[in-house]
Amino acid sequence: MNKQTSLSCSKVGNCSLLFNLDRRYKNKRGEYPIVITFTIDYQRYYHRIGEFTTEKDFLEICNVTSGRNSLMAKKKAWEAILEAYRARLAKVAEKQHLTLSLIRTIMSGIDVNGEVNKSFLGIWEEVISSKRKEGRAGTAESYECALKSFRKILGEIKGFSVNKNTIETWSKGMKNGIFSNGKIVGKISDTSRGIYLRACRVIWNECVKQGFLANIEYPFSNKDSSLVSIPRGKRRQQSYLNVEEITELYKVFIEKRYPETWNPFYIERAHQSLGLFLFQYLSNGCNLADVARLQYNETYWSEGGKAFEFQRKKTAARSSDNSVVIVPIIEPLKAILDEIAAPPFKGAFVFPFLFHGVINEEERRRITLMENSNIRDRVQRVCKEILHWKKIPTGTWARHSFATNLKLAGVEEEYIAESMGHSHGNDVTAGYMDKYPLEIRFRNNMKLLAIEEPKEQIDIDNLSPEQMKELLRKFLN
Repeated sequence: MNKQTSLSCSKVGNCSLLFNLDRRYKNKRGEYPIVITFTIDYQRYYHRIGEFTTEKDFLEICNVTSGRNSLMAKKKAWEAILEAYRARLAKVAEKQHLTLSLIRTIMSGIDVNGEVNKSFLGIWEEVISSKRKEGRAGTAESYECALKSFRKILGEIKGFSVNKNTIETWSKGMKNGIFSNGKIVGKISDTSRGIYLRACRVIWNECVKQGFLANIEYPFSNKDSSLVSIPRGKRRQQSYLNVEEITELYKVFIEKRYPETWNPFYIERAHQSLGLFLFQYLSNGCNLADVARLQYNETYWSEGGKAFEFQRKKTAARSSDNSVVIVPIIEPLKAILDEIAAPPFKGAFVFPFLFHGVINEEERRRITLMENSNIRDRVQRVCKEILHWKKIPTGTWARHSFATNLKLAGVEEEYIAESMGHSHGNDVTAGYMDKYPLEIRFRNNMKLLAIEEPKEQIDIDNLSPEQMKELLRKFLN
């Protein structure tokens, strides 16, 4: 019986793999490096796994056949390593043609002159580009800032030469800064560091998906202290206005209670900004990016002007999330619309003055950022100079206030999450209206303000039998 001189596994496409010794090199102890040999068209690439052994010991382990032999455990471990490399290569082969150049890039992180341009940073740039094509300019910009920070602290990383230590060095550099030309650079807040690390985690997962980092230790964990922890955002329990405070702001808006000392032009802009802030709050805490895209669509007309429906801009590219938001147009919300919205026409924008007809997504993002800043500054001035508050709300407070106030009012969390457009996996969005009919939506959202719901005047003497039945049904409900 011929003795085995290596361990083998099934081929991957046009590439064969062997677990063997690289007999071209020997250390002073007479040991050879153990390698995975990749062969395509009689050309080979040797990838060291970091272990050395003598030829005698290697052959003895390769030829173990009895499970009782103490060396069988070592043979099984080697076979598992070989199989892991084969599985990694198979994932790459699903998407691209294998070449030794590509394999070398995947396994060692060393790019071979011009034959392949795949790399960790290259995939990062590809993801940024894909986000822009999806119209997700904000996400693309955030990922781009993260990539710039990565390069500033670590420089250019060749191929896929990244691991836990690489990410850890970057994270520490963002936290403490690095010395460059005699000064500390690269230091950012923990909030930004968390955003950048989450972007990097997306890139890492994409590289794993494509097979480039399939058997590299996953570097991120907020539970394992030996891995890279991603800072959490600041706790936001206090970043909200309660129902009474929101109601005070609403009264300022309705009564147009602005100081005479303010410039008339500024009063007009402040009124509009306060209306938009309140609109975001009463419209399930929606973002300004969604407000600007809101239209008098089919839902508005089919519901007799009693509801808006839209898909969140933030998750529109991920259609499986089904992040559809349904907003009941309660009376206070209608009052805001009457003040600052455009007249309702089918398919028309509710607030056309926000984008001014601009369709370029990069420009739309710039406009949204600028308008968010304007709303924040003007609402803060209203709070300081008219209501004399110490609280200084920002644009995100509208969303936090919606969720917090409904929760404190005892509204079920499932309704709050659905109303805010949180992911529902593969649920059918068409069923949302059935689960929470408009009557329930109106009742829940009226809890957002300390205002009594207007009572419907009913002429009982002139009700038809059908109307009497409907009235009785409502009463019993």
